[in-house]
Amino acid sequence: MKITILTKALAAAGLMTAAAVANAGVTGNVAFTTDYLFRGISQTSNNAAVQGTLSYAHESGFYATAWGSSISSPGGFELDTLLGYAGKAGDVGYDVGVMRYNYPGWNDNNLGVLDASGNPVEPDYNEAYASVSFMGAKLGLAFSPDYFAESDQFLYVYLDYAKEIAGVGLFAHVGMNSFDDTTMMAQALGYGGNDDSYIDYKVAASKAVQGVTFELAYMGSDIDDADLGNSGIGEGRFVGTISKSF
Repeated sequence: MKITILTKALAAAGLMTAAAVANAGVTGNVAFTTDYLFRGISQTSNNAAVQGTLSYAHESGFYATAWGSSISSPGGFELDTLLGYAGKAGDVGYDVGVMRYNYPGWNDNNLGVLDASGNPVEPDYNEAYASVSFMGAKLGLAFSPDYFAESDQFLYVYLDYAKEIAGVGLFAHVGMNSFDDTTMMAQALGYGGNDDSYIDYKVAASKAVQGVTFELAYMGSDIDDADLGNSGIGEGRFVGTISKSF
């Protein structure tokens, strides 16, 4: 995969929106991470990133969120905007919404991707998402009618589990990324293999110390590195993140 061919941040933004709904009003977060991976693929050419979130939540359950990160692209920035609704039915939590992935400064003129007809394509795209959670487990999905780089329909299904033991937060995640066909996966990811789907994963431990959260995670994808141009951006790696909420 060429890093100029991107995918990105529903998981991180989703965690912040859930926190915002639990505490109606305005909340935010700033973070520094040694690598920004979205669905198992580095968006920063295996380098560090600075990120931030700002959310507003109404007591009814409706929320709006903006999430931003530095990335490797001509514009150097990703801005994701969400509108959603979260709540609980007994012990079951739910979250539904729509998300817009925006890449300021990155467009059809400098993305460097062409469709089957030879026309340049846009990076920005929309996605709808939904999840249900129970006793620390979450099952979610996201669907885009026209994914990154105009790569047609895309479906993402994932399973998360989070638990705190002795003040340490433990987290596990696995996700399935499904494209219409191999051609569309290649158009979105710069992929050179024969598959039309791939798996991403993450396991992490975190600890809050005086209002600052430290996380160490191991994450990546099952895509062969040779099919991503031997770039290393889809391989498993340790990622450290420091964040502060306000």
